[in-house]
Formats: sequence, structure tokens, C-alpha cells
Amino acid sequence: MPLSVKAIDHLVIRVADLDAGERLFSRLGFALTPRGFHVGRGSANHTAPLSGGNYFELIYLPPGSDSPFPERAEGPVALALAPTESRAVYAELTALGYSVAPPRDLARPVHLPGGDRDARFINVGLPPIAPEAIGFFACQHLTRDLVWRPEWEGHANGAERVAGAIVVHPSPAALQPTYAKLFGAAARLDADGLVVTLGGDAISILAPEAFTRRFPGISIPADLSKGWFAGATFRVRALETVAKILAKDGIRSARTPAGSIVLAPAEAAETLLEFTAA
Repeated sequence: MPLSVKAIDHLVIRVADLDAGERLFSRLGFALTPRGFHVGRGSANHTAPLSGGNYFELIYLPPGSDSPFPERAEGPVALALAPTESRAVYAELTALGYSVAPPRDLARPVHLPGGDRDARFINVGLPPIAPEAIGFFACQHLTRDLVWRPEWEGHANGAERVAGAIVVHPSPAALQPTYAKLFGAAARLDADGLVVTLGGDAISILAPEAFTRRFPGISIPADLSKGWFAGATFRVRALETVAKILAKDGIRSARTPAGSIVLAPAEAAETLLEFTAA
């Protein structure tokens, strides 16, 4: 029985300097929430809630911190999946023969005009699977009203949803049995590699040559032994709006053969950003 996850919940992007990351993504047309601090962990974050129902997170982790994410100075490190219920996912993983840590009840403060409140979650980590460059976990929101608020969803670039994750691996076909075990028929091979379709979202694990066809001119790391979590696809209302914002600030971008706008990792905290029209 596949895991009862239904969509991408959020993308986690690690930044080495949270002030610089906040300035950069604001220039890219995203509206970020006030900074949140994780009590007792030394980490801090900003989120960008999207009207389509998911979000991305910029997170600062102090050097040497005990983090569940793949080790990387900057760039995308993890993808949270939206479960029906995190405890159900834990039971499903156990039934599939995996040994994973029990679900964790977590909270982070949210700063509101009327005072601070705690956003609460139940997370369960998926087992470490290849490509090791991307970490997966299920995130169940107990206080959605504290995460998605209309005043935080008005992005100047018209971003509506994180619609896809982009990963590169030298042999996507070799990964298919594991992903089929976890995601069932949602994990399938195509001409470009392995794709996991969750609702309207997609996790694309591309062969290097397929990535180059899709994103010509974007360099691929030489070492792909653990894969490369390149970045994400954002659905936006209009590509012309994105193009104007990037041009105004002199941010380099390119058009892909499919017509989307793409920023190379060097332009966005080592995160490839692709913008596609709704």
C-alpha cells in the first residue's frame, strides 16, 4: 500500500546568511513572513505562503547543528509532503518494513499583530533513500490558519504554488522500485527519468541529459553520486510579470525550450528556480 501523501507541502531552502536570503528572495518578487526562531535549536527561518496551498521556507542552520537535512551550505535540502495524517504515514512506513523515528510534535512561533501564537505540526521523516541529496518528510499542519494568511500570499511575481521539485541522478530507472514501493503507481518512468506525481505536483528525477535538454546552459555538478537537488518549479499567474521584476533588478534569467523562465542556481542561493504560467 503506497504512502497516503497527496501533494507537495513545502520546499526547504538552506541559506548561509538569512538576511541576505531575505533580501534576495524579496528582489525576486516573493513576500516573506516575519522571521521565526526555533527555540533551543539556534535556527531561524522565513516562509513564503502561496495561495495555491503550499509554501517554501528559507532556513538558517548554524554550522555543526544537528540537522535532519542533507549537508549543504546553501540550496534546496528537503521536500515536505502533505499527508492525510502523519501518524498514518508512520504506520504505513512500518508496514512496508522501514524503521523510522516516530512522529514528532513540533511548534514554531508566529508573530501576529495581536500577539505571538504557535504554529503546530506533526512531522515524520521518510527513510533515507537515493538520491541522498534530497530529504523527504511528511508534514501535517494542525494550525493552517497560522501558516497561510491572505496578507502573506500577495507575491509581486504572481507566484501561486510550488508545483514541482527538480532533481538530477545518473540512473533514475534504478530508483524506480524504491519509489514505487513508497508511492505506488504515482512513481513512473518516462523518457526523461522518474516522475512522482502527487495531485497536481511532480517530483522529477531527471537523467543528466534530460536536465540539459530542459535547462540548456545550466551547469550540472560533476559529482552526482548522491544526486543533485537542483531546485523547484513555481506556478505563477503570468510570466510577463516575473520577467519585468527580474529585468528591473538586473537579475539574469533565461527562457527554456518549453517557454518557462529559469534562474540558474548562482542567481538564487544555489537554487534553480523555474517559473511556469498557470
